[in-house]
Amino acid sequence: MDILGQILKQVLEGAAQQQQQPAPQRGPQAGPQAGPQGMPSADDLSEIFGQIFGGGEAQKLPDVVKQFEDKGLRDQVDSWVRTGPNKPVDRRQIEDVFGQRELEDIARKRNIDREQLAEVLSRYIPKIIDELTPSGQMQRR
Repeated sequence: MDILGQILKQVLEGAAQQQQQPAPQRGPQAGPQAGPQGMPSADDLSEIFGQIFGGGEAQKLPDVVKQFEDKGLRDQVDSWVRTGPNKPVDRRQIEDVFGQRELEDIARKRNIDREQLAEVLSRYIPKIIDELTPSGQMQRR
C-alpha cells in the first residue's frame, strides 16, 4: 500500500472511532446529530486526498505546503511539518488556499456539500501533513 493510503487509513479509522462516540448535548436546542448527508465518504476522501497530494507517494506535498504558505498560513503549516502540536486551520482558510471554485468542482463531482468538504479538509489536512513528515521536515526528492 502507498504511504498516503496508509496514512489515510489511519486518519479515517480514527475519525470513524470518534464519530461512534456519542457527542455531548450543548443545551436545550441541541437536537439529534445531523446525518452524513452531503458528507464525503471514505472512498471520496481517499480520491480527494490523492488528487490534492499527488497520488500515493504524495508527490505534491511541497506544492500543498507552498499553497498554505502563500496564503499567509506559514505558522500553521510549519506546526504540521514539525514535531509537536498541530495548529488548526478552519474551513474558510481551506477555501482560500484551494479556491471555492476548485472545492465546488470537487464537491459537485462527488455529490457532496462544498462547505462540508472544506470542513473535513480543515480537520484532516493538518493530520495528513503531520503524518507525511514524521521527522519534522519534508523529504527532499
